[in-house]
Amino acid sequence: MGSVAIIDATLREGRQAPEVTLDAAASLEVARGLAASGVDMIEVGHPSASPAERERVRAVVDAGLGPPVLAHARATARDVEAVADAGADWVGVFLGVNETTRRARVPAAAIEELLARIDAAVRRAKELGLGVRYTVEDASRTTDAELVAAYRRAVDAGADRLCFADSVGALEPSVVASRVAAVRAAFPALPLEVHLHNDRGLALANALAAVDAGASWVSASVLGLGERCGITDTCALMANLAHRGQRVLPPPGTLPALAATVARLAGIPHPRRAPVIGLHAFTHTARLHVLAVARDPNAYAWMPPEALGRVHATAPIREDSAEHDAPPPLAPPAPRG
Repeated sequence: MGSVAIIDATLREGRQAPEVTLDAAASLEVARGLAASGVDMIEVGHPSASPAERERVRAVVDAGLGPPVLAHARATARDVEAVADAGADWVGVFLGVNETTRRARVPAAAIEELLARIDAAVRRAKELGLGVRYTVEDASRTTDAELVAAYRRAVDAGADRLCFADSVGALEPSVVASRVAAVRAAFPALPLEVHLHNDRGLALANALAAVDAGASWVSASVLGLGERCGITDTCALMANLAHRGQRVLPPPGTLPALAATVARLAGIPHPRRAPVIGLHAFTHTARLHVLAVARDPNAYAWMPPEALGRVHATAPIREDSAEHDAPPPLAPPAPRG
């Protein structure tokens, strides 16, 4: 299997999560953790939103941490120029074209007008020397014809990477695979990224299906932070791709430390039962499990916890658990009559 690149959007999508605020200092600390974890690109903010947001992006850019920095922009010259002013290497231009967009997001706009906006924004970005990722917002509810038309305008204008966004987390893995394969067939020369929301709890499964169908980039965030129910979780994605031979894990302890840092700075609890980084990810309670792991550490683990800087742990054994190493004796039959 080939390698899969990860663009971490904790500092953009993650910052849009309810009750989460990350200022410039916190963003820089998170960005350092992301760079140490080996992500391939860091997505930071929307510079046109405010001077403070522009400075937050600039702080990460100026740190020179290694991974290229991408910042978000609507399909307008003003937004694209703000990204360039903030010093980012890449701009993520986004604009949907489906009926919902024309009704609710950009009211009264005809599709030809939207396509013209895409063309102008991408061309302006290339004039400014930016790498360009173009995202069809709400791609999962966009017809094939509309999707291809939007991507075609972006490609003809000079886009460097395309992104398929399941903005409302509506799709299932088989449908994601089909849609991604169709985009790859239509635009085989450009890398394809997926940005998958977790409203149905399927973001990670959908990401793996997308990779199998030809996506070479996945957008993710630490702890899955993002709008509503968030997006694909960076740490779980990294561990799963490593398990599949499609990435190399960062040094042991890196991912749990990154998750703890984000939870602390975001002011949210560190999830105890989260895969990979949760406190209980490798904790065993039932007596059968505890005894089996003592004999063979792989008995109840899908990957060695040591690869993540973790160890097998045991909670107090539940004596009322049905999972003992031998079944309890049968009770004698109750007397009749």
